[in-house]
Amino acid sequence: MKVIDRYEVIDVFAIYWMNDKTYFYGLSKSYDGLLAYDSSEVKIVDPILSGEFIYLNDGVFYKPLIDENLLDDLVEGLPDAYGRFLEILKAEGLVGTDFY
Repeated sequence: MKVIDRYEVIDVFAIYWMNDKTYFYGLSKSYDGLLAYDSSEVKIVDPILSGEFIYLNDGVFYKPLIDENLLDDLVEGLPDAYGRFLEILKAEGLVGTDFY
């Protein structure tokens, strides 16, 4: 899935709901981790979720985020988690070797 904000196209790896609002967690080229995007402030440009996703705690998450316990560390922008996440994405062919 891809959304666009005012600056760039963002790859989405989670959708979650909080207080009757929908949010996306996505990778921005300006941050080494996942950023939250309010669905009312972005436009969906590709609605297809790529990869394996699971439903958990009011959200749909890219499965490796949960399996490898990366979600919280990526939201905090921890370099080791970001590096591991890119390894997973590259191994699954979801990003090119020079994408992020």
